[in-house]
Amino acid sequence: MVNNIKPEHKPVLLEQVVKYAMPENGEVFVDGTFGLGGHTREILSYYKAIKLAIGIDRDSEILSYARDTFDDSRLCLYQANASDLKMVLENAGIEKADGILLDLGVSSYQLDNPLRGFSFSKSGPLDMRMNPKEGETAADLVNSLSKSELEKIIFEYGEERFGRKIAEAIIKFRENKPFETTEELAKVVCSVVPALPKNQKHIHPATKTFQAIRIAVNHELEEINNFLNIALDCLNKGGHLSIISFHSLEDRLVKNFIQKNVKGCECPSNFPVCVCGKKPSVKVLTKKAIFAEEDEILRNPRARSARLRVIEKI
Repeated sequence: MVNNIKPEHKPVLLEQVVKYAMPENGEVFVDGTFGLGGHTREILSYYKAIKLAIGIDRDSEILSYARDTFDDSRLCLYQANASDLKMVLENAGIEKADGILLDLGVSSYQLDNPLRGFSFSKSGPLDMRMNPKEGETAADLVNSLSKSELEKIIFEYGEERFGRKIAEAIIKFRENKPFETTEELAKVVCSVVPALPKNQKHIHPATKTFQAIRIAVNHELEEINNFLNIALDCLNKGGHLSIISFHSLEDRLVKNFIQKNVKGCECPSNFPVCVCGKKPSVKVLTKKAIFAEEDEILRNPRARSARLRVIEKI
């Protein structure tokens, strides 16, 4: 057990993910954001034809925990980014998969472990790195970026309309001392964000700012784009690609990717006929994004913003 943390893991949209994860006789499944493996565990139980399941995660701590708690000889774990999928498949001696899942949420272990610095509700070092051995920390960013850079990140990645005030407050705080903890950053944000209306009281005032900085620290949108650029090449014909997103920035990238591949043709709209010759490469299995039901949200509040989209390669 890593850092004596025993996470309570509740994979979101579990029943729906299992339903769409694979064609019935699919043999190779890939979880590109393995986390604690909750989705993969159920998928392995449900799809008896699976011969190999590959779990990929950036976080060596999570993979260490998973190796100690996951007992299935069909599972192979790799520390890598989801966008490294081609390389991982080559290392596993596999050309393509029959089902690929990407869950873009932060794992329970990362959120619940204050030493990882993802949560504003527990004081810990201001880190937020998905891979704790790589790259700049959140503290590095908030202590070094200019006011305009902070404002842009908070406004664009967090869709936080008080981005300018928050950036100004961050600059003012660090004139006296550098940021070191999540508690310090959360207090600074709360000092300038007005009280939320009653119907949004469940949302912490620092939620959007922490989301924005986490995205910047981990280059998350770039990583999603890199994954989407290679995902279909790694999927067998008839294979399923399932993606769970948690905010509009992620979901917009996924929707645009799906629309482009459903359409196929890339000719300008004023062309009377198609001259590019590109055909649709996927069909949509979920006409609209699937959201968690109210009973799941009551059991697991983190499922509130989760949305699932699934396509099939044709």
